[in-house]
Amino acid sequence: MQMVQLNSLILFCKPVAMKALKFISITLLLCCILCGYGFAQQARLVTIPNSNHLQMHSKLAGNNYDIYIHYPAGYDTAKRKFPVLYVVDGDNDFSPSLEYLGLLMAEYHIPEPILVAIGDGGLIGTPGNKRNRDFTPTKNPATPESGGAPAFLAFIEKELIPTIDVDLKTDTANRTLYGYSMGGLFATYTLFMQPSLFKNILIGSPALGYDNGSVFDIEKSYFAKHKSLPVNVFIEVGGLETPGQVVPNKQLVALLDERNYQKLVFKHIIIDNVTHLSGKPVTMLKALQWAYTGK
Repeated sequence: MQMVQLNSLILFCKPVAMKALKFISITLLLCCILCGYGFAQQARLVTIPNSNHLQMHSKLAGNNYDIYIHYPAGYDTAKRKFPVLYVVDGDNDFSPSLEYLGLLMAEYHIPEPILVAIGDGGLIGTPGNKRNRDFTPTKNPATPESGGAPAFLAFIEKELIPTIDVDLKTDTANRTLYGYSMGGLFATYTLFMQPSLFKNILIGSPALGYDNGSVFDIEKSYFAKHKSLPVNVFIEVGGLETPGQVVPNKQLVALLDERNYQKLVFKHIIIDNVTHLSGKPVTMLKALQWAYTGK
């Protein structure tokens, strides 16, 4: 009986042992291959040339922000000033901005701007991201931590921009702001709160329906005191977006036409056959093209 049990154990263990040996052999082989290619070495950080990443604390907003800066080619030895492109959602949009600026430089030979991308605590959708806090102009019970746009704009206007202008070779008359979706809502808020802060405000598919369209009340207050809107404005919406995006977008466009603001240069486009997400890369390219070429 013991011999039968022993033989059964041997018959059971043999294939298991063979599989384990095979797994160990394959693992050792992969380790040798990876070591040969250097993958087993300590990982190194991938960096973007001519770029810098720093964290800046805002006393006005009471928050920390990641600031990603890219310097134009030849910046160190240049004797001239450079335009500055400010991009919100910087954790996501720093690299895409560089790609599209590169395309425009190759196609239209635009002067390369200094790029300043402002991060909000992490990639969109991650727990630390605070875009719903910083991009919303009013507090809405349905959106936790909302209503932080006034503080975020104060940070940009009174802390970030002065720091950039002091430390870098900036053309203070040639600033551009770009934002998409909730970032587009913030750009719209900026348009009616501090329009002279930027030469160009580029608004991609803005979430104008937020809090029952509260941004339209902000525009109404601005119009009651001002007949001039001295800024170049680009607004986009996708042809396949939901009515919740399209309807208030068209409402804003009609309102700007009706107001007939002095000094306002205005461009509105509808990109056919794109949704809210698939339209984002097309929008950035077209918006930057318009800002830096007028086309």
